[in-house]
Amino acid sequence: MNRIFFYPDNTRYVLFTEPVLSHMYAHAQRKLWQKEAGGEVFSSDPYSSGLIIYSATGPNRADYRRRCAWNPDIKASDRNRQIEFAHNRHVVGLWHTHPEIHPSPSARDQKTTWEYLDSFQGDRSRYLMVIIGNHGRVPNMGVWLASCQPSREWTQLCEATIAVGKTNLQFNRVAQSYGRLQNGSC
Repeated sequence: MNRIFFYPDNTRYVLFTEPVLSHMYAHAQRKLWQKEAGGEVFSSDPYSSGLIIYSATGPNRADYRRRCAWNPDIKASDRNRQIEFAHNRHVVGLWHTHPEIHPSPSARDQKTTWEYLDSFQGDRSRYLMVIIGNHGRVPNMGVWLASCQPSREWTQLCEATIAVGKTNLQFNRVAQSYGRLQNGSC
């Protein structure tokens, strides 16, 4: 099943497709010995108000991984980006796991997200940070956005939940393509 996260004003959203979610969930740190894992997420239209995440890469063999730390292998990440770009998919954010029930970004996570956004040198106005928790059949997941227009902001996106037989009119356009949605809470 897909998961969708809305900006606080409900004018934009990020939809994670089932294959992407399955890839990230497979690395959830459910055991004490499991290390953080991560990679990048990709979309075909990085400038769209409805960002659909079609692909996720990582972890890579040479990544630095510890219980509470993950740093990507830069060469492997660059190769992954080139492969994805050849399929018309553009990097729009980072994902990684946390060994906690309700994942939240550390100061280092925020700094890293800003560094990635800044590396686009103005070509992008936003970059995602996705964190997968370690609890639940479907792991808890948090999505944050670093944006630089009109000013630098760090924003948590709110997940919408699927509800059979109910449609919230704010989400009607998305509901037509991806099921009936009811606004969730952050």
